[in-house]
Amino acid sequence: MKTLNVKYIIILVTLIYSFAFAQNPVAVVIKTKGDVTITKADGKKAGKIKTGAKLYDGDKIVTGVKGIVAITFLDDKSLVRIRPNSSCTINAKKEENSIAKNVFVEVGTIFSKITKQKSKFKVSTPTSVASVKGTEYWTVQEFKGGTNYFCEYGIIEISNDEGSALVKAGETGAVSSSKSKPLVWKTKPGEKPEFDKDEQDVDSFEFEFKKTDGNSKDLKFKIQPKK
Repeated sequence: MKTLNVKYIIILVTLIYSFAFAQNPVAVVIKTKGDVTITKADGKKAGKIKTGAKLYDGDKIVTGVKGIVAITFLDDKSLVRIRPNSSCTINAKKEENSIAKNVFVEVGTIFSKITKQKSKFKVSTPTSVASVKGTEYWTVQEFKGGTNYFCEYGIIEISNDEGSALVKAGETGAVSSSKSKPLVWKTKPGEKPEFDKDEQDVDSFEFEFKKTDGNSKDLKFKIQPKK
C-alpha cells in the first residue's frame, strides 16, 4: 500500500509540475507593427498581438502583408523577428533552468539571433530542421515549397531524413523538399533578405513584466541587427 501511495504521489507531483510549466510564459513580444495575430495552443484566437504580450508553448503567430513582430525568449534573450506574410508556432520544453526552443515556420521569413544560448534552439519547417549554437541567420519557407537558410554569423546544421549539411557565415543552405538532401553554396548578391528601414534602427525596450507568482520584473532590451 505504501508503495502504491508513493507512486500516486510521484504521478501527482509530475502532473502539477507539468501544468505549472504549461502556464508559465516562455517568451515575450518586444516589438510589433501592422497586422499581427496570435492563436493560443488550445485553438482560441487571442486577436491582435501587442508589445509586452506573453507567449506560451504552442502559441501560433501570423503576420499580415505589413505585419512585423519581434519576440525574445525569457531564459537567454534569444531573438526571433517574424517578417510579413509569415506563420509560425512557438514550441518550448523545460530543461532544468532553461527552455529548449523549436520555432516551426509553416510559411514566411524569420530572423533568429542567438548570443547567450542556454539550451537547444531549432527552427523547423516542412522540409527540414536547423540546429544552431551562437549564431544569426534567416529562414525563408516558401508556400508548399522549399526552404532557404542564410547564415549571417556562426554555423547552422540543417538536416532531414535524406541527410545533413553545415552552413557557415556567408553561405546559403537550401532544401527543396523533405525528400531532398540539403545543398550549400556561397550566398549570391541580392539573394538573402535584408532588414527594412525600421528594422535597421536600434531597438530599445523597457517595460514591467508581471510573472505568474504576482511579482513584477523590469525587462530591458537593446537589440541591433548585425550589419
